[in-house]
Parts: sequence; C-alpha cells; structure tokens
Amino acid sequence: MNKKIMAFVPTLPFLLTMACDSSEMNDTTTDPVETTEASDEDPEPVKEETVDAAPEEDNEDTSTTDDVAEEETVEHDELFFTENIMLNYNELIDEEHGVIPVVAITVSASDLEHRLSHSFQSSDTTQDHITEHLTNVEIDDNNVIHFTFPEDFPDGSISMASTESLVFTNMLHVISDGFGAKQMNFYAGDELGVMINPLDELSEVPVVLDDGVGYYRPSISLDSDYENPLIPTRSTDHTILSDDFEEVLHELQAFEGGAYYESPIPDVIELHDAWIEDDGKAQLHYSITDESEWDEEQQQAFEYAVFLTALDFNATNARLVDEGNQEILDFPLLEDRDPHANQPEH
Repeated sequence: MNKKIMAFVPTLPFLLTMACDSSEMNDTTTDPVETTEASDEDPEPVKEETVDAAPEEDNEDTSTTDDVAEEETVEHDELFFTENIMLNYNELIDEEHGVIPVVAITVSASDLEHRLSHSFQSSDTTQDHITEHLTNVEIDDNNVIHFTFPEDFPDGSISMASTESLVFTNMLHVISDGFGAKQMNFYAGDELGVMINPLDELSEVPVVLDDGVGYYRPSISLDSDYENPLIPTRSTDHTILSDDFEEVLHELQAFEGGAYYESPIPDVIELHDAWIEDDGKAQLHYSITDESEWDEEQQQAFEYAVFLTALDFNATNARLVDEGNQEILDFPLLEDRDPHANQPEH
C-alpha cells in the first residue's frame, strides 16, 4: 500500500477529511511468432513438452496479479499525530443515576513527565488538591509510576473524608493504568511511604481495576469540563469481558443502550477487521456507510472510544483506516512521540 504521509498537530475536536488516488496496471506482453520455410527433408519428430499449468489457470493468475497490483496502487492519505495523550478521570454526580465515572482524552506537546503530572492534577478533586504537592512524577521501564512528595509531606493539614479518599484512590488507579503502569510507589523525599490520610499510608501499591474493557458514550448530558467523556463498561451493568480487541468493538457496536449510556459505534459504521499487533499497535479498518448520518461529534466519540479501548489492551498507538474515504489516522497511546521530530517513513 502506498501512502502519502502528512505531519499533523491536532486541535480537538477533529474531523478527518482527505482524498485518495488510484491507478491500474494492465501491461501485457506478446511473444513473436516464428515461421519455418518449406523443405524437402523429412521433418524431425516433434518432442512433446509437459505444461505445468493450463491456459485458463495462467489467465486466472494474470488476472489475480493485476487485481493485487491495482489494490497496491491505491493511496491512503495519513494523518500522523505528533502530540501525545493526557487522561482525565472524574466521578460525576447525576441526580437520577448517582455517581458516573468518566474518562476523557486530551493531547499535549509536553514531555511524558509533564503529561503524567497534569493528568493526575486535572483529575484530582480533593479539597486540598493533594497532587499539587508532588515534586516529581515518572514512570520507569518496569511500568512503575513513582510519586514523590516533599520530605516534610504532609504537614498535618491534609485530611480527607472516606468518600473523598475513595474517589482519589480510584483516580490514581485509573490514570496509572491508562499510562500502562502496573504499580505505584509513593515517596516523601527519598523515603518510601506517604501518610496522605492519617489512617492510610501509601507505599508500594499494585494498580488494580475491576474487570472489564471498552467504553460507552453517555446518552444524557453530563457536567464535564472535557469534550466526549466516556464511561468504562466495568463501571456499568453491561461490562464487556472479552480479551479480543475486535470482539470488544463488535460488542460495543451491538450494545442497544443502558439507562444513561449507549454504544459509541453506531450502525452507520461498518467494522471490517481489527487486531493488536505483536509490537502493540492497534489496527482498525472500517468504513462509513452513510455520510449524511455522520457528524464530527460522532466521529470524535467513536475515535476516542477506540483509543481508550486500545489502551485497555496496552496498545502503543492506534491506526484507524477508513477504507471508504481512504484515510489513515495514526494516534499515539503508550508510545511517547517527539512532537518536534520528523515523522517516520512508511
């Protein structure tokens, strides 16, 4: 597949609009025909040669080759995002449905350390804004996130109610898991262990979430500071437990709707195939069957649901291929891209 690759620094929300070209290859070769002059000599016996393939098979092979060549010449325009993700987690309160956990995506050209710190701080709803006291946040090669507070932290002024403590703990686990972490270590200066709550010391904490993958789209209006917040299926009565990326997307599309959430993949989307490669790249091939029934808000909700679902499978990046419009969207997830570097050649 030949592709035209373009650098793209996104401003969200985005609707991808691109075009493609195609060409055909129909070269044929005709061998010259040899003629033999008349002779009085007796002709030598003709030796029979074994033919491996019948003419019909040759024609079929030629036709197949032409078809493959035609497919390979179809060009896909590609948007290669060079900014990286930040995550936001919040537990919103709805008068009718109670607590609704939501996750949202934003992007930034900042380095990983800043994006980690900002993700935790923007998701911190504690009265004392505990994460603002952090002096450093980093994730190592063993997928351990290290939270470093000042040596004298806390100073006695930090206090949380039980509900506030639970929301804070949930946030730490969700954001850490989104960045691929398996464990959280907490430090006061160089010393392991932090007393954030007088009754709750944090030191080496495994990242644990309830079972479930995939995300639903809210079907009610939510008071969120972020566009297109999504609801984890593990937080609903319709949890998806499959360990197959493509199967999860099909289950999301087949979902008929819950009390306050719905499928992020409407019927106007035709899912062709999806998989996670060995190197962690998530691939999805799809097409839009009716453009008149599709808008920018649906497109972004669909893309974000795929991105977050791919993160549930620890995908490094997501490649969404719109076969109908011949567009490719390459979006970084756990992959940390340099927004100022030249994009790779494909």
